[in-house]
Amino acid sequence: MTELTDRRRELLTRLLARKAAATAIPPVPRTGEPLECSHEQRRIWLAAQVTPDAAPPNVTLGLALTGELDLHRLSAARTALVSRHEALRTRYTAVDGLPHQVIRPVQPVPLELLDLTGLPEEEALRLARAAAGERFDLERGPLLRLTVYRLGPREHRLFLACHHIAGDGGSVALMAAELAALYSGADLPPPPSVQYADYAAWSLARAAERVPGRLPYWRDRLAGIEPLFPRVPPARGGSATAVVRAGREVVDGLRGGGPVTPFAALLAAYLVLLRRLSGRGDLVVGTVTSGRARRELEPVAGCFINLVPLRVRVPDGFPALLARVREAVAGALAAEIPFDALVSGLGGHRLPGVHPSFQAAFVHRDDPEPPPGWTGLSARVWEHEVDDASFDLGLTATPRGGEYELALTGRLARFTPAELAEHARTLLAILHGPDA
Repeated sequence: MTELTDRRRELLTRLLARKAAATAIPPVPRTGEPLECSHEQRRIWLAAQVTPDAAPPNVTLGLALTGELDLHRLSAARTALVSRHEALRTRYTAVDGLPHQVIRPVQPVPLELLDLTGLPEEEALRLARAAAGERFDLERGPLLRLTVYRLGPREHRLFLACHHIAGDGGSVALMAAELAALYSGADLPPPPSVQYADYAAWSLARAAERVPGRLPYWRDRLAGIEPLFPRVPPARGGSATAVVRAGREVVDGLRGGGPVTPFAALLAAYLVLLRRLSGRGDLVVGTVTSGRARRELEPVAGCFINLVPLRVRVPDGFPALLARVREAVAGALAAEIPFDALVSGLGGHRLPGVHPSFQAAFVHRDDPEPPPGWTGLSARVWEHEVDDASFDLGLTATPRGGEYELALTGRLARFTPAELAEHARTLLAILHGPDA
C-alpha cells in the first residue's frame, strides 16, 4: 500500500512538473540585439515621447536610517542590486517607431551624498520631493538613483527613485529588501532566472491571443464616453496634493457588512465626489492592476502594472452604487487587456489634451510593511509626498495602521491647492455620510 502511494505521489509530481514546464515563461536569447518591450513599457515610453507631463511619475521610496552608515558597503550593495536585475541596467531605443530594450553589462553605480548637517529634516524632504520629479534619460540610463541625505553622524535619509518603465511599487519594495540584505552581507538566492525581458516577450504573445476576443467588450463598455472635465489650457504646470485621514472603522461602515472590499467602498465614495464636482452621473475612473500573479515574477524588478478603466453610472443610494461598482470591477478584470492595446482598439475615443479613456484615477495601495533590518542600523519608512500630474484628479488610498491616508492630487491647470483641500474635506464628509 505504501509503495502504491509513493508511486502515485511520484506520478503526481511528474504531472505537475510537466504542467509547470509547459506554462513557464520561456527565456529570450540574449544576442545583443534590441529586445521587444512589454505593453506596459510601450505605454510609458510613448507617453514620455508625446506628452512628458502625462507620463507616469517616478516610483520612489524613502528610508530613515539611524546608526553608523557605511557608504562604501551601501555603494557596493547598490552595484550588486543592479547586477541582479536587468531592468535596472536597460536602456531604450526606437526601432520602427516602437521602443526596444537594450540590456547593458554590469557597471559600477555611483551613490550621491548630500551633507545637510545642521539643517532641519524638512530640507531633506524638500530635496527628495524635487528629486522624485527629475526626469531620467531613457536612451542612456541609469534608471535608478540612490541619494543619501546626511542629517548628522548617525542620522541619514536614503531615497530611491526609479523610472516607472523599470519598476513599480512592488519592485521598489523588492529593491529595498535586497539592498538591505546585500548591505548586511546576507546570502540571497541567485538572481531570478526569469528577467523582465523574458516577461515582456511572453506577455506580448499572451496579449496577442487575448485582445481580439476581449476588445469588443471595451468598445461596448466605453462607447459614447465624454471628458469628465472640460479641456483647459495648461496655464499652470505641476500638481498639488491634499491629504485627509479616516479611521478604518469609517471605511468598514461604508461596506455595510456585505461582501464589499475596502477598494470598492472607497472607490464608490470617490465616485460620489466626482459626481458632485462634474455634475454628471456617468463616470469613468481609471485604476491599476498588478501583473505579478505568477510566482516566478515575484522576485523580478520591472513594471507590471496595467491601467484599467471602470465605467459606473452612479445611482441614488450608496448600497446600489456599491453593487454597480462591484459589477464594473468584476467585468473589467474578466476582460482586462493591456491599456495601450485598449486605447488603440478604441480609436476615436481618444480626445486631444485629455488622458485616454479617463481623467480621474483611483489607486488603493497595500499597507506598507516595516522596512527590513539593516545590520548596525535601525530603519523606518521615511514619509514624503510625491505629486502625480498624470491625471486631472487622482485619489490614492493607503492604509496605515488603524486609519486610511487619502491623498487627493490634482493638476494645477484645473485645481488650486485651496480647491483640492476643500474637495478632500468633502470626500471625508462623504465617507461619514455618503447618502447625505
